[in-house]
Amino acid sequence: MTLKHSSIALGVVTALLGTTDLKADEFEKSAEVLVVSGSRVEQKLSDVTGSVSVVTEQALEEEVSIDLASAFRYQTGITAQGSAGNAQAITVRGIGGNRVVYIKDGKRLNDAYEGGQGLLIGRGYLDIEGIRQIEIAKGAASSLYGSDALGGIVVISTKSPSDYLADAPSYAHLSAGYHGASDEQSLSGVFAKRLGEHAASIQLTRREGSQTQNFDETLPEYDYTSTAAVLKGELTLDAQSSLVASLDYYTQKTDQVLVAQSHETDEVNDSLSVSVLYKSSAVTALYDSLEAQVYFSDYEQQSNQIRTGADRSGSYVDNNDYRFEQQIVGTRLVLDKQLNVGDVAHQLVYGVDFDMYDTERPRYKSRRDLQGSLVKDNEAQKAFPGADTTLIGLFVQDNVTLLPNILTVNAGLRLDSYQMDPKRDALYTSDAIEKIDETALSPKLGVVYRISDGLSLVGQYARGFKIPPHDQAYQSHGVEPFYQIIPNSDLDPEYSDSIELGLKGSFDSSQFSLAVFHSTFDDFIANQLVRTEPTFIPNVSKQVYQYHNLEEVKIKGVEANMTLWFNDQIALDSGLTYLHGKNSQTDDYIESLSPLNGFIKARYESEHWSVTTALRAASRMDKVPAETAIETAGWATVDVFADYQWQDWQLNMGIFNLLDKEYVNYERVAGNAADISLSQYTMPGRYLAAKVKFTF
Repeated sequence: MTLKHSSIALGVVTALLGTTDLKADEFEKSAEVLVVSGSRVEQKLSDVTGSVSVVTEQALEEEVSIDLASAFRYQTGITAQGSAGNAQAITVRGIGGNRVVYIKDGKRLNDAYEGGQGLLIGRGYLDIEGIRQIEIAKGAASSLYGSDALGGIVVISTKSPSDYLADAPSYAHLSAGYHGASDEQSLSGVFAKRLGEHAASIQLTRREGSQTQNFDETLPEYDYTSTAAVLKGELTLDAQSSLVASLDYYTQKTDQVLVAQSHETDEVNDSLSVSVLYKSSAVTALYDSLEAQVYFSDYEQQSNQIRTGADRSGSYVDNNDYRFEQQIVGTRLVLDKQLNVGDVAHQLVYGVDFDMYDTERPRYKSRRDLQGSLVKDNEAQKAFPGADTTLIGLFVQDNVTLLPNILTVNAGLRLDSYQMDPKRDALYTSDAIEKIDETALSPKLGVVYRISDGLSLVGQYARGFKIPPHDQAYQSHGVEPFYQIIPNSDLDPEYSDSIELGLKGSFDSSQFSLAVFHSTFDDFIANQLVRTEPTFIPNVSKQVYQYHNLEEVKIKGVEANMTLWFNDQIALDSGLTYLHGKNSQTDDYIESLSPLNGFIKARYESEHWSVTTALRAASRMDKVPAETAIETAGWATVDVFADYQWQDWQLNMGIFNLLDKEYVNYERVAGNAADISLSQYTMPGRYLAAKVKFTF
């Protein structure tokens, strides 16, 4: 599965500082990048007051990325956990999980629940084929996106029929890929066509792979297959308005057989969303442009398990049917209006979001003894009850040009109201499972001051908030007689206050950015041991846990980035991230931090081909929550990737972990005991990835 041969001579690269406002691979001096995460309408990246990282379609292809985890190899302030065929999670400056909101084509992606190691089970199941751009706004963003934007937002934009067609009447391509870390083989195709003034496109992707292995290739195997389909239609209503209808479907099936009829798991993740987006550029007294969208999404995870075990009554075989289901009905309205008040220019962006979540977590168990007698027949099991959640938010942001080409101010404010009502179920009788009803006000103030042509000083204050997650507020399960998690409906919302100061420079042969940030998180939710109880087993006590609000958590850090163009063919890019964060109450480090880390990339680009050598590294991690918590050693790896274009053919390939380095990302083991074996958590050894595409 991993390549254990081949050697490639490396060029010498020199160290530079870094953090990213733009995907590090984008060396070429291109047109100004446009983003929507800063104002919810298109805006130049240089006009955004906070840090935003952008991953383009070109970067995804160049680095032979196949999922979210591989898409963020070379980023500052961003780490990704999980692997192909598994749940994946993004952490932004030490904050991850449900504290980062995911938006895809204007729609909120499904919620999720904690599954250990910082992963959110149910999230990260999507295909990156057809993605035009991914933006990650770092730091609080609730002034625009409301709840869950406590630590940042991930905005995913897929390609429209017009993106494929440009001025052509039709477009088609086929691509095939291989990714050695998981032995994944993929096949994808796109077809787009103009139909008079209208246009339509369809994209289909199929992937088949297996467990992403550790360095020693000793992890238990599983196989996965996934199918993705995206259909879009653009209807031109008149010269100033259009409708975009889309259907986005994704399914993944995973099969694992460790011991036949004793330890088997098959899991299916299905996601379907449909939406209609109306756009208008007809200028009125209320707006210059308008976007109105309605959408529905349906996500279901089903995990069927066969497990053997034994208790005081003897041995048995369990058949478990565990599910997570969520439907979202949402609407959004975003309006944009340009105004001049005296000599001051205003761009007003305002609107409303309304989302309704229907979440369920059914779990059933059937049990037979070794004689085949039915002991339990589809018996309901506790986890947490479902919930009906309603979110409504009103927002406004004013992008004010006080001094043209010198001073701009972005001021935003959002009012949110939410209700989370647990579903009534005889399985859950605790008085602690009650309705949660709150409101939140989220302001933002940002400044861009242009010191000179190409050099800007930026600063931003932003407030974020997050409603208590349903899985934490209503958690009610355990493993007798060892532990139990009890619900807590008295959880308060989490709030964050983020301050960032930065310096950005963009010149003929160089580009850099430096950001210093500090975030304070109030009422941070964490699982805590609340008591112990005696059990029938001598010297064994049951541990009772409950989610509680911590008084305060603080995270601060520095990110820096520099790109140098030596000429039209050679460029050097680098990035560096430093994080420091503690629980203010206990003075303990928080476990979601990353060690000092960075990257250096050297790229040579010719007319039809390019080659890049990349070094990634992280320092030793000793800022751990307790003396008994695990620490990790520092590491460095080398990747080499190249692309070649000939007429209608495009080839991208890479060799990753070229020197076959055995190492562990601290994020994979954070919070574990110091004496655990690290072998199963090591990253893959040397492997090859390649993709070929033919455009018709």
